[in-house]
Amino acid sequence: MLSKILYDSKMTDKANARVVVITGATTGIGKATAEKFARNGDYVLLTSNDENQTVSMVLQNEGCEVHYVHADLKEPVKAASAILQSAIGRWGKIDIVVNCAAVISHKPVETVTESDWNLVLAINLQAPFFLAQQALPFLRESKGHIINVSSINAIQVNYKNHLYDTSKAGLNHLTKGLSREFRSSGVRVNAIMPGGTATPMVKEWLDLYLDRPWRNEDLDQPYVATPEMIANGIFALASSDMAWVNGAEIPIDGGYHLGD
Repeated sequence: MLSKILYDSKMTDKANARVVVITGATTGIGKATAEKFARNGDYVLLTSNDENQTVSMVLQNEGCEVHYVHADLKEPVKAASAILQSAIGRWGKIDIVVNCAAVISHKPVETVTESDWNLVLAINLQAPFFLAQQALPFLRESKGHIINVSSINAIQVNYKNHLYDTSKAGLNHLTKGLSREFRSSGVRVNAIMPGGTATPMVKEWLDLYLDRPWRNEDLDQPYVATPEMIANGIFALASSDMAWVNGAEIPIDGGYHLGD
């Protein structure tokens, strides 16, 4: 477990800035979320496994207070420790954890392997758990917030999507369990459930789902969101104005989970 470090207000010139940890922060929803918080004046720790520091460099050039940490969530306990130690060492506190990183596995049942299961569960489910576990002492101090980026697939299964859909259903259930366990500490835990969103992961999934390379028209649909739309929802949920929202599973899909 991480050693606790007391917050020194002299570490920051902006007393009201929140420290936000975001996994999967270099592409898609994670990238848009990092940009939203950073440009609002919050301090943002971006993590990913692709070692792409372009997002953090762009934000730093804009004058934002951000830092990038390479983290391999296939080793969720080790990664959680490295991520949180970096945030605490730099800013002395943690206010918000956004678990955004995820992987897909779109395969017929007959071809799914144990390795497929291990990868999906490690990144989509174990990593959010161990980040929550290790962040708890710091979130207790800040009365902080965990936001898990789930999926509408948690409640609507898709063909050949068994591993991803199951992991997101598990993430929803984990969200409720952690919310109940942490609420006496003043820490709230919520999940948002995006629908189809124009991200690199969705484009990868479309190649598999359509059995052909994706095309621009595949994303030019009324029910496909931009990453910024989802980031706006995450940012709003993190507001102190939403302090009474806890243990929620919130669809952000334009209402398309209700049917066409």
